[in-house]
Amino acid sequence: MTEVWNVVTRAITGIRPDLGESGTVITRDAALFYATETGQPVLGLDSMEALELITVLEREFGVELAETGIRITDLRTAGDVADAMSGAL
Repeated sequence: MTEVWNVVTRAITGIRPDLGESGTVITRDAALFYATETGQPVLGLDSMEALELITVLEREFGVELAETGIRITDLRTAGDVADAMSGAL
């Protein structure tokens, strides 16, 4: 799981280098788009960045989420993405 998490965080900062430059710590509970709870960290991805993230991870791990039964709409946090990729392996 740690390896998957490292790939996910590296992919996110590759897509959004400003997060790394600003020192933003990507945590499992960081929301991809917007906060659903007060105080929740937010990565602020837009829909194209989210699609790019999934594409990068599918290529990296050699899986297609569409074939796993995982719905992209259920991926709300960085931890959700890591769990989905771990489950798809």
